[in-house]
Amino acid sequence: MSVMLPRASAVALALSLAGLLAGCGDLPQPFAENPGAEALRLATPPPARLDIPPPAHALLADAQAQQWSQALADSLLLKEVPAVAQPARKGDWHLVVDASLEGDQVVPRYRIVSPAGKVRASANGTPVPADAWASADPALLKANAQLAAAQVSTMLTGIQAAVAQADPNSLLNRPTRIWFTGVTGAPGNGNLELARQMAVLLPDGHNTLQTTARNADYTVSGHVTISKPDRASDGVQHIEIVWTVQNAKGHEAGKATQLHDVPAHSLDGYWGDVAADAAQEAASGIHEVIANNEGRPHPPASGS
Repeated sequence: MSVMLPRASAVALALSLAGLLAGCGDLPQPFAENPGAEALRLATPPPARLDIPPPAHALLADAQAQQWSQALADSLLLKEVPAVAQPARKGDWHLVVDASLEGDQVVPRYRIVSPAGKVRASANGTPVPADAWASADPALLKANAQLAAAQVSTMLTGIQAAVAQADPNSLLNRPTRIWFTGVTGAPGNGNLELARQMAVLLPDGHNTLQTTARNADYTVSGHVTISKPDRASDGVQHIEIVWTVQNAKGHEAGKATQLHDVPAHSLDGYWGDVAADAAQEAASGIHEVIANNEGRPHPPASGS
């Protein structure tokens, strides 16, 4: 279902702070060609609860069907899907599973059904040799349930993408409203320069910037930490800029961190192009965090 990070976790983006000082040499720019492609993980908030009834038509005995549904529920829980191995209850989403014999293989089929009884997504599972399926070995059932969990999780993501695309108020169909609270912790005029550059770069075709927290979809803030020089003269300072993105509920949606070493005291005064370079890379990362939380990369699922 849509893309929010899993509970108690966040997207970490390793960003280099390119071009901090003239003459420092060429530094890597991970967002230059494919912004934020690495280390991004899409998390999907699924239905409030997904019931996994023991499959009655999956060519399994009752005891093995119960083992399989429990193994699937356990595997889905590891993927942050609140699944429960129980009969379908009123008001819950549920998973219907059956299986058919095709030649010498058993092919499972999964259907996700809404509380209204509508099939919202369906897919065939990984075929299993018929003799192995008939043996109902616990290890085989567990391995098959893990494969099924991956498919079901993807199906849920597609369902949410379809719902979001059909909703005119969805973030897929209107600009995202960002409240940027500014930057803290920088020496010299870093707070001001970084904030000024970011205020220019955050608005784009998908995102708008607003001046209050009211009705904001995401809140973005920056914080700079810089170490003391390694030596009193011509030493090195370690700089870290952390850009935190929070969703409308105040939960962390993602974080972009920039790390670099700079000559001691080189940022005590005017940041200039340093702020421009840092904000350019960080804005790309922030855009990518928001896009992934909104689920833009996922095509809608098709039911059957």
